Amino acid sequence: MEKAEEAELKISKSAARQLNIDTDTDLSMVVNHHSVVVHPAKLVDQLPDVRLRWFLVPAVILTIVFFCFCQVQHLRLVPLTGDRSIALASMVLGIISGTIEFSVSFCWQKIRSTGPCSDFYWRSLPPLLLACGMILAFWFVASFWLIGQIFHGAIFDLYTSTVFVFVILASVNYLMLNLAMTLSPGIVTNLMTIMIIGGVLSSMLTNSRRDWWRYNFSFLGTDKNAGHWQFNITLIFSALLMMTLVDYLFINLRRRYSGKGVFFLRLLLYGQALTLAAIGVFPNNPKFHILHDRISMWLVYFILIMILFIDRLLPECTPQFRRLSYIMGAIMAADYIVFKTTHYLSLTTFELLAFALVLSWILLLFQNIEALTEYGENIFPLKIVIKRDSENDAER
Repeated sequence: MEKAEEAELKISKSAARQLNIDTDTDLSMVVNHHSVVVHPAKLVDQLPDVRLRWFLVPAVILTIVFFCFCQVQHLRLVPLTGDRSIALASMVLGIISGTIEFSVSFCWQKIRSTGPCSDFYWRSLPPLLLACGMILAFWFVASFWLIGQIFHGAIFDLYTSTVFVFVILASVNYLMLNLAMTLSPGIVTNLMTIMIIGGVLSSMLTNSRRDWWRYNFSFLGTDKNAGHWQFNITLIFSALLMMTLVDYLFINLRRRYSGKGVFFLRLLLYGQALTLAAIGVFPNNPKFHILHDRISMWLVYFILIMILFIDRLLPECTPQFRRLSYIMGAIMAADYIVFKTTHYLSLTTFELLAFALVLSWILLLFQNIEALTEYGENIFPLKIVIKRDSENDAER
């Protein structure tokens, strides 16, 4: 295979300083989808440097805690699931260990001003920790429920159980460290999406009434549902995570775009997050019914306002996103009109469709804002000089 010819890219000293480029590092250039990406030539230089002791030592300490607990309780055989089981111990110790690993890595990067977490603010840490803890809880519950169905009634001796717990804790610690060392707005958006969808699905699966859908979508958050706390807490924490994301994106966006449209878009998104949290704080119980309905409608109003004026609110709004926004807004309006004027759509169908459209549009909006913040700060003039064939032949 013929070796590719070496390319040259000239940048100014100030740009190299701002991008933290070291001339001693071997770099390579990749052209993909009409974009040029420069990254370290070695794959190992692109991966986060996660030391073994950072995630193994905490796992060993907590595994010893599990072993000692079993000794005190005289547990010689430990069930896979249930009370005093591998599943319960792994979930409790994993959430504790994983959130501590994430918070320590976050604080270390902030103090040293290195790594992706240094771009976030200290006030972002609490909602990020809550989101990570909830996602870990959802993952543990779902995974061990499935494993328990496959290996129903499985029981292991103390030493085998200890090994299982250690492997699970080490894996969770590594994932949380890797998450903290690769944190970005895109990852925060994914965390918010996973938490919302995971919390809603968990409420659907664990609710006490299988015919909940005959009432309305908000039934999942009422006192009549045994798992209402999962639904309401999911909405509250998702709103906190959304405010964290808005805070990060718009502070970076304001460095390049400082018009009134950006300011009002930020206020509208804060209002969107507050209404989402308020739906969880005031569920559709009899005493909050009217307030809950009005807050829910404001959730839709904020979205429709942003869609109608997206061209003025979002800097450099692309025609594709503008058209897609109008189409989704028209579907929301048609959904509301059909629900109010006919009996074709049930209340649950109306709410589920509106929820899916709102979530999808918000994610698309964050994607566009993230692109503006990512490419707005580190844009430098570039001139490409193409060598003549005679120059190439002379070099050879």
